[in-house]
Amino acid sequence: MASFRFKKSRLISIILALVLVGGVILDYMFDLPATPEVVLLKRSSDIGALPDMIVSRTCSQLTDGSSPVDDHGNLNVLVWNIYKENRSDWSQALQQFSQDRQLVLLQESNLSSGFQLWLKENPRWQAVQAHAFSVLDQGMGVMNLSEYLPLSSCAYLEMEPWIRLPKSALISYYPLSDQQTLAVVNIHAVNFTLGIKAFRDQLGELTAKIRSHVGPVIFAGDFNSWSEERMSYLHQTMSELSMTEVDYPSPDHRKQYDGYPLDHLFYRGLILNQAGVAETSASDHNPIQASFSLISAQ
Repeated sequence: MASFRFKKSRLISIILALVLVGGVILDYMFDLPATPEVVLLKRSSDIGALPDMIVSRTCSQLTDGSSPVDDHGNLNVLVWNIYKENRSDWSQALQQFSQDRQLVLLQESNLSSGFQLWLKENPRWQAVQAHAFSVLDQGMGVMNLSEYLPLSSCAYLEMEPWIRLPKSALISYYPLSDQQTLAVVNIHAVNFTLGIKAFRDQLGELTAKIRSHVGPVIFAGDFNSWSEERMSYLHQTMSELSMTEVDYPSPDHRKQYDGYPLDHLFYRGLILNQAGVAETSASDHNPIQASFSLISAQ
């Protein structure tokens, strides 16, 4: 019996030691901001230079709104979980998919030296990221790419209950050529939960911010809608906002789990011209592409 107690005590000590070491390693690898941060990657005034990186508070006023995001009433949008740029062909794929877009909404973007180099080689784009956390000094989170910066952007974080790393979202406002303002919500929803409380809380905070917005809205991203309960709540929430989901052609190539698609693009106050999902090996998700027109342009 004494031997058994000794072995049990030793096992507990080993487990506690492993937990402690694991915690030290995680603290070394991961850095979480005390409050949500907006990271701006602005086109450098020096030709051929890396973009200027500016880290600011939760909500930031970025431009005076003199340059509309649409192209003479047309707005082409890309929505893509880029899988932290882990696959070797991500840069070529991003260049291809974004070629005729005015707005690119990325999830799991990684502010690595490789991504900053991509921005340098594609100086058309400027970026706004919600800094969720850093891994070895590389910032992770959702990101918007556009030729002209939004009027303002606010970052939002929701902690994953189990893994204790936050998921992120951005709410950004872009001027349109018809003098309206486009509200854009880019979300990477919480994933690892038993119920939907954290999922509901995250969506609730974002929808409360745009519920009273006057003007067009795009609400898109990786919603991690992998269950009937999540899917039902998502569609109920979007319906309450008078949002419509784009029509995906058959077969639907969006990433699915147990038959439920994870990625979505909802809109209101715009005319949908076309939507599709491109297949790619550059990520574990396939990108959604949609083309809209301003109602005033018709």
